[in-house]
Amino acid sequence: MHSTSAEFNYSTAQSIPEIWPRLVQRADVANVVAVQDPHSQPPMSLTYRELYEQMRLFAAGLQAMGIRAGDHVALFADNSPRWLVADQGIMTAGAADAVRGTQADRSELLFILEHSDSVALVVQDQATLKKLGAEIDRLPLRFIVLLSDEPPAASHSAKILNFAQLLDLGKSQPLQPAPRTRQDLATLMYTSGTSGQPKGVMLSHGNLLSQVENIPAVAQPFARRKSFEHSSDLAQLRAIV
Repeated sequence: MHSTSAEFNYSTAQSIPEIWPRLVQRADVANVVAVQDPHSQPPMSLTYRELYEQMRLFAAGLQAMGIRAGDHVALFADNSPRWLVADQGIMTAGAADAVRGTQADRSELLFILEHSDSVALVVQDQATLKKLGAEIDRLPLRFIVLLSDEPPAASHSAKILNFAQLLDLGKSQPLQPAPRTRQDLATLMYTSGTSGQPKGVMLSHGNLLSQVENIPAVAQPFARRKSFEHSSDLAQLRAIV
């Protein structure tokens, strides 16, 4: 049983995205199933190597669309393998994300989108985008990405791409390194807003890495012999990544 904390030492990592290439470099890890969604149609399963490759392509696609280090990107979607690809792709591109689930009230999502100073928006699907309505056109969004494969509808002033289109764009140009430090912003977490407007909490890469280092069952593949299922394990992973 491969489960010692020394085996996967992230103490020298400066940012969350640095953990993925370290895992893929291990021959005994690269082809292990990392995430799976048995409820999607068709069911989805990605190895660590496949997951990391999609993160890199997502990041390169974002950079091709103009995302630079220090930008903020809103991510309104629920836990799934593609959510993790987007979350880590945004950070790999050097940006920070402002995250919220699709069940949040429309007014709350619109507030977060504006309050976070996001320059781009990643949403779960067309239904989520439709929920936001025409009000997003008054915000300075450079583009919108759907995590679904639905054909983008020309319903907003910003350019819209689906998941496959962004990955294809990422294949057209090399990923530019975007080094981050433990002090740099990684993500903006917002409260539910039940007692007023949502409050944003800034979490650095150091904040998240300290949790990764202390939860081996999540960040160390052999601490338990199963992959992450989006309904439970990815929810746990989102609490730290």
